[in-house]
Amino acid sequence: MGNSSSALPYAIGDETQPSSRPGSGGWAIHDGNRKSDSLPVTVFKASKAALSKTPLDRHKSIGVTGSNGTQIIPALHHFKKSKTLVHPNILQTHATLDTDYPNGDSPDLSMMDPSDPTALQRTGTLLTGDLIIVTERCVPLSDYLDGLARSGANAERAVAWGLHNLINALGFLHNAAKLCHGAVCPHSVFVTPAGDFKLSNFSLLTAVGIEDGGGGPTRHFRHFDDLACTNEYRSPERRQRQYDAIATGPVHSMDSFSLGAFVEGLYGHPSAGTNGQVPQQLRKAVQRLQTANARMRPRVIPLLKCPVFDSPHIAARDFLDNIAVKQSEEKIQFMQSLPDLLGRGVLDRDVAVHRILPVLVGTVTSHVGREGAMTQDVNRREVMAAMPALFYVAETYLSGDESAEEFKSNMTPVVELLFQINDRGVRGALLGRVPLLATRLDDATLNSAVFEPMCSGFSDSSGPLRELTLKSTVVLVPKLLATNLEKLSRYLVRLQADPETSIRTNTVIFIGKIAPHLGENSRQKLILPAFARAMRDEFMPCRLAGLKAVRACREFYDPRSVAEKVLPAVCPHLMDGAADVRSEAFSVLGEFLGTLREESNRMATQERSNVAAGQGQPSAMGGMGAAGGSSDLFPSSTAPPPAPAAPAPAPAPAVAPTSSDSSGGYFSGFGSWAATKITASAQASSDSGPMAPAPAPAPAPAASSAPVHPVAKAPAPAPQFASLSLTDANIGGYGGSGKLDISGSGAGGISVDNDGGWSDDDGFGETDLVGAATSSSGVSTPNWAKDKEDNEDEDFFATFESSSKPRVT
Repeated sequence: MGNSSSALPYAIGDETQPSSRPGSGGWAIHDGNRKSDSLPVTVFKASKAALSKTPLDRHKSIGVTGSNGTQIIPALHHFKKSKTLVHPNILQTHATLDTDYPNGDSPDLSMMDPSDPTALQRTGTLLTGDLIIVTERCVPLSDYLDGLARSGANAERAVAWGLHNLINALGFLHNAAKLCHGAVCPHSVFVTPAGDFKLSNFSLLTAVGIEDGGGGPTRHFRHFDDLACTNEYRSPERRQRQYDAIATGPVHSMDSFSLGAFVEGLYGHPSAGTNGQVPQQLRKAVQRLQTANARMRPRVIPLLKCPVFDSPHIAARDFLDNIAVKQSEEKIQFMQSLPDLLGRGVLDRDVAVHRILPVLVGTVTSHVGREGAMTQDVNRREVMAAMPALFYVAETYLSGDESAEEFKSNMTPVVELLFQINDRGVRGALLGRVPLLATRLDDATLNSAVFEPMCSGFSDSSGPLRELTLKSTVVLVPKLLATNLEKLSRYLVRLQADPETSIRTNTVIFIGKIAPHLGENSRQKLILPAFARAMRDEFMPCRLAGLKAVRACREFYDPRSVAEKVLPAVCPHLMDGAADVRSEAFSVLGEFLGTLREESNRMATQERSNVAAGQGQPSAMGGMGAAGGSSDLFPSSTAPPPAPAAPAPAPAPAVAPTSSDSSGGYFSGFGSWAATKITASAQASSDSGPMAPAPAPAPAPAASSAPVHPVAKAPAPAPQFASLSLTDANIGGYGGSGKLDISGSGAGGISVDNDGGWSDDDGFGETDLVGAATSSSGVSTPNWAKDKEDNEDEDFFATFESSSKPRVT
């Protein structure tokens, strides 16, 4: 009891129209939504206490006392009747609630005498709560007409369709329900977002005519007729209160007159698109509807034959209203024609979003939601016919940011259902729309409802479906979770072994496109082996795609990987049988060689910087050995250089053994020359005088006490000077013995004969270059080990393939 509306499964929102507006009958209008799925609704709400105090007509109800002159009894009448009338052109009622009687056990008022001021009180009806009617979303007709010009819609076509709706609604009341509406006027018409006119306001609904079995008009109608309806829409016999004549007349006579007056007022609105004039085709019909003789007024249904209602727009909308009773073949044909009708502007956006879309969604859910329904060919054909129109509406009218929520609420449930269908035709149509879904659905839905069922397409027996699945997945990669990316990687590895050449080629292209979205570990495991495998493919476009992908992903390789892995895979294609492959291989090689050259230059610069850093400290201290400081040019185990006063030939014995061991060869001469230069440099420094402070000469005698022997006893390691002999730098395989080692075995290797330079007999046979491969560490690698390294890519793919198989324990 009271004012609680919590018993309703609907939430009541803000008030949009007050109860005091003209023709409201005491009903305020609120926005609302269904609690379960947020379906938008309209809520009519009225306070019974206010209704029982507000007169129906302030002029006609002066002096009227009691409830028989107020809004309460007509409101209760409408409240009861709105629940019992169901028709596509009658405002659909979702729920009603009398908060005084939440269980619906209110007193029966059908036998009450409305002319008795105290009749309502004697029934014991409580008047403290609210009356609530929840209907489909709608607005009053006056509001719709005011906004028609601003919407840019075809006003004349919209008005004609609305009038078509009202004629059908009245025809249902007269022919099927045997009832007279009694209050046909603008205040009784509401318009849905799709532009459908819906009849409401059943406060005067009555049975009429003895011949129709009604015996009316009822006492309720006779009492409230002049109070609840304006004279403009009342027929002459109603104004004269000739109810006995009405009782013997046809049931449609009063409503026919009201409809004629309504048509004149409807087309007289400035937004009706007819310059305030009734269309020529309707004028005679309107005159006949308003004839003074009640028996001469025509029925309303034949009015639908007027040329005004003969248009593709009305034909299409009428089919939509009756699609539930149409044959399957008719429905399939109509749904196939919808994209064309929408494209040509026969049906506008409001119709597409608010009328067509619910019909198409209902078609899909009704068939897919039933187990085994898709096994029937006719149901499958209906779904296939509905899908193009469904996605056309979504892509054309719901792709904007302002329609994001509308797209999500309408399309998410149906997309989830469609991806569950195990039908190649349905799946193919869905895959073509994945780019649209990727931009409109949230990441969680894409991962669970789109990607997961899509994966079955990678292993489908149909090659075209596998390829379409691969192409459609590209747009999903940025939105996939890490686990799904790992899962996708395993499918890509399998697809590289696909028997279809186009699939193998597209897989390589796919991997190149998704590389930026992969994690570092996944990327390093996937891309290089995948590209290497593609470059070994027998299909020329696949090899070409592999080379292009290698270059496209160059940012993900470090220089060592380029030198050790990428270039060895690319170089064989310099002699490929296809010109395009050779050209691309040369381009890749040139680009990567440039990269390696830059890296090599950087390394050389770094090496020089390191050497300069080693020389810079002694120089800053005023020269080698100055002020007793140690020099970085000598190891800690080597004695300092001779004092400046020592004679120039003194250092000669230090290099003499090296010269004799070299047997007078080129490199031995080079080493002797370097040693001579070092000695000369030291002597010149001595002749020019020390740069140290005055006390520095004091330790000179101690330094010169053993000027030669420490150097002569330690020929290696050599000093680090700016100009070094090959022996000092240990370049070319020189070992500790001073001989050139080309075998990689270290000190004591094969020495080069003293022939003054390189010769053809220096030990570089073909066996050394071809028979074994030398690793980066200088260790010789046998052929069988090299083959194993070449097969690392296959092992990587085999690892992925085996990891996807179930384990047997």
